[in-house]
Formats: sequence, C-alpha cells, structure tokens
Amino acid sequence: MKENTQEMMQSDQLSDKQRKKLKLRKKLKYGSMATAVTAVVIVVVVLINVLVSMLADIRLDLTSDNVYEVSEETVDYVKNLDQDVEIAISVEQETLKDLFGTTEMMISETLSKYEDYSDHVSVTYFDTTKDPDILSKYQTIYSGDISAGCVIVASGERCKVYSMLEMFDIDSNMYYQYMYSQCAFSEIITGYKGEQLLTNAIMNVTDANVKSVGMIEAANENYIYSATEGNYNAMEMLATLLDDNGYDVTRGLDLATADLDTELYDVLVLPAPVNDLSVDAVQGLSDFLYNDGAMGKQLIYIADYTQGDTPNLDAFLKEWNIVIGDSIISDTDENSQIVNTYDVYMSTGQSMIAPIVSVATTDYSGSLQNASLPIVAPFARPITEQSMNNGKVVIPLWQTSEASTLVALAEAEDTDTSETGVQTVACIVQNQVNTNNQIVESDLLVLTSMSMLDALVVSDTAYNNGEYVISALNTLCGKEASNVIASKSVAAATLDITADQIDVIKWVVWLVFPLLVVAVGVIVAIRRRSR
Repeated sequence: MKENTQEMMQSDQLSDKQRKKLKLRKKLKYGSMATAVTAVVIVVVVLINVLVSMLADIRLDLTSDNVYEVSEETVDYVKNLDQDVEIAISVEQETLKDLFGTTEMMISETLSKYEDYSDHVSVTYFDTTKDPDILSKYQTIYSGDISAGCVIVASGERCKVYSMLEMFDIDSNMYYQYMYSQCAFSEIITGYKGEQLLTNAIMNVTDANVKSVGMIEAANENYIYSATEGNYNAMEMLATLLDDNGYDVTRGLDLATADLDTELYDVLVLPAPVNDLSVDAVQGLSDFLYNDGAMGKQLIYIADYTQGDTPNLDAFLKEWNIVIGDSIISDTDENSQIVNTYDVYMSTGQSMIAPIVSVATTDYSGSLQNASLPIVAPFARPITEQSMNNGKVVIPLWQTSEASTLVALAEAEDTDTSETGVQTVACIVQNQVNTNNQIVESDLLVLTSMSMLDALVVSDTAYNNGEYVISALNTLCGKEASNVIASKSVAAATLDITADQIDVIKWVVWLVFPLLVVAVGVIVAIRRRSR
C-alpha cells in the first residue's frame, strides 16, 4: 500500500514536470511566433515607409506607352551634352497645375528627367509679370513674342519658343469646348509629344550646323500652288516638320520678288506651281543650286496633279535628268491602303485608297526609328529618268509595285488603265562637280504629290512619310539626325498619385499601421493572460 502511494506521488510529480515542460514549450512556441510576426510587421512597415518616401519624389509609370519616361535616344543625347541648355516655362508651376490639372504631371516629370540626366540642363518656372528680368533675358535673343504659357529652350544666343499646347496632340473637335470651359484639358488631348519637342529644340539650339530653309509659297502675291485646304495644310505640316527637326524656316517667299540668296538659305522648297515659272525664276533656281560653283545647296520640288502646263519648269527638270508624267498612279488592293487626307476643297477629312510604296534605297533612311512602317503615295505622278550625260545622277527613293498602273489625269476617274509596272514617285538627283580637287554637290529632292505630305498623313504615326523626308534631307545636308520620337498615347490607364493622396498614404503608414500593431499586441497579451 505504502509502495503504491509512493508510486502515485512520483507519478503526480512527473506529471507536474511534464505539464510545466509542455507549458514552457507552448510559451516558447507562441512567443517565437509572436516575435516573428512582430518582426515581419516591422519590416513591412519600414518598407512601406521607404516606398512612400520615394513616391514623394517619383511617380510610378504604368502607362502602356510609358508617358512619364523618355527614350534611350534622348537619354544618350542629353547625357552627352557639352553645352548649357536652359528650359524655361513662362508660368509658375502651381499655376500650371491649375491650368492643366493632372496632365501637368506629364510636363513636370519630363522636365525633371532632363535635369536628372544632365548637369548641363536647367529648368525654370517663372511668371512673365512677376519676373520681367527673366522674360527680358530671353526676349533679347528671340525675335518673336514670348507670352505666358510658353516653353523656352535656349543655349548661348540661340532660342526656340513653343506654346505649351504644342506638347500635346489635341482633338480639334473638342478644343473649343475646352476654350469655353465645357471640359477639362485632359479630355481633349490624344497624345503627348513633349519629349519630341524638347529633345529636338535642344538639338536645334546646340546645333553647330544649322540649316536655313526658304519656303516659296507665292508668285506675284498669289499662292504658287493650288489654293486648296489640303495643300495649305500640307505646307503648314512641312514647315512644322522642318522646324521640329532643327531647321530655321522662313515662310511665304514670293518667287517673283524674293532674293534667293545662297547666304540666306541652304534649302529651298518649291511646292507644285499651278502656273509656269518665268525664265528668270528658273534661272534663279539654277543659280541657287550652282552657288557660284561652290554647290552645297538643296531644292525640294513637290509636283502635283493640280498643276497646269509648265514648259519652263519641265525644261528645268529635264536638265536634272527627270520628266514627271501627266498621269496618276493606281495600284491593286493588296498594294494599297485606305488613308485619311484633307478634302481637296474643304478642311474636313476624306478617306481614299493610296498606293503603298517601297523604299528603293536605305542610304537616306538611317534615322528612321521604325523602318517597317509604310509610306503611302496618294495621287502620285510617275518620274521617268532621262539620260543627258551631264554628270547628274538620279537615285530613286520610293517606288510602286509591279502591279501599279498609270491613269491619265483627264481620265483619273475612269477605271481603264494604259500602262503597268514599277513607277518611281520620289527621287534625288545628285549634281556633283570637282572644284579645286574637291567633290562638291547640290541636290534636287523630288516628291510627286502634295498629298504625300498631307497633314493627316504626316501626323499619323502609322506612316513614315514625314520622317523619311526629314531623314533624306538630313543626309543631303550633312546634318546631324534629329531624334524622331513618336507621340505617346495618353488614352491608356495610368497610375496618377497626387500630393494629397501621398499624404493620405503617409498617415496610414505612420499612424494607422502602428496602431493596428499595438492593438494586435494588446489582444494577444490579454488572450495569453486569460489562459
């Protein structure tokens, strides 16, 4: 009996030890888990704090077109700048936010990146009325007017000025609604081209090889070309394209009175004269290209189906080894594309079928970002090479397919065709001469339709028409290739975090999360005590 009692006491003691041991293990288990959970929560809170702090300085770009980013081409160019460039916005940043709303973020983010990538770039926001000294500084080197809401890019004595609206592609149909405060600015924009504008402006003001272009747009105070809305907008687009790519452009030269001085211009543009040129005008063009034997000049000639008889002009072209036919080119459906162009007589758009042309040589397309994009040739006329044994060389640029056909202009609406085969619709004619044991060259760049430069075609990033013309001209001029940067769509979903939203996130991280952690700790402690 006594032995049984001792065994029972030992058993109870053993059970107490086991219970204590198990209780200790349980405490260690839950204590370790609580410690681990606490450590994880602390780490998460610290990481979120770091992320929120970063958000104060940067914004995440989740847009499909990376609206808030800049291209590698721009980054490389800006990083290698060796001249100081000032970018000034003639409106205070807070006012800019009021005017553009969340869209202001695109501008400010782009500008900050230019500063980040180069110590040679500085960005300033100023009010034209509060800071007259800053305004006067730029007015002394810029011949035009600088008003509020401008983007000013300057280096040394060179200065380019743009409206801030030029940083965006705008829905023209909704623009007047915005002007009458019927919608927000963000509702009227379809694309963002701030990077293109800024980068090309920087290239322009820092370019040591600036080329001047004179656009011949009148003859005896009348439009030199057929005065249609489509032709007018094509010339506007060409001028913008040249300006955006670093050329100094002079508009509205009158062929009857203008001085085609080789000291003033490096390039002339002659757009589709409706009436024939005078003998003196033709001689003026020849003298310009010859440049007293020094050469080094370029003439862009644009033909069009709207022209009348031009025997003097035709003789000039024949001296440059080409004849432009009196017909337009059609092609099969598989070698054509439906494009939107300006209506011939109205400012509205029209759809038409235009031949897709192939690039005959890659020697003049080096700066194209996407060489696979098509080039279209609405209403194009054919170019025929003439062998004159005068040293001039014809280089085809754009050619149609073997299935293309010629339709006489008088029968343009008729389906009957007269000739089938490859046709050249754009070319360069080189004139090289040996002067003092040095080869010098002048060039004639020929397009055979004003619609090739139609504003709706050139502004459409689905086509390479405008970019190829600039690439070819850059090559002829020996000019550094401009960054050809496509507009970025702003229709995609974005992650826009405002300053107020960042403040809310900060309070959640700094106050709410810690309180939640404390509350969880108190609850765990109470539950442990009650066990």
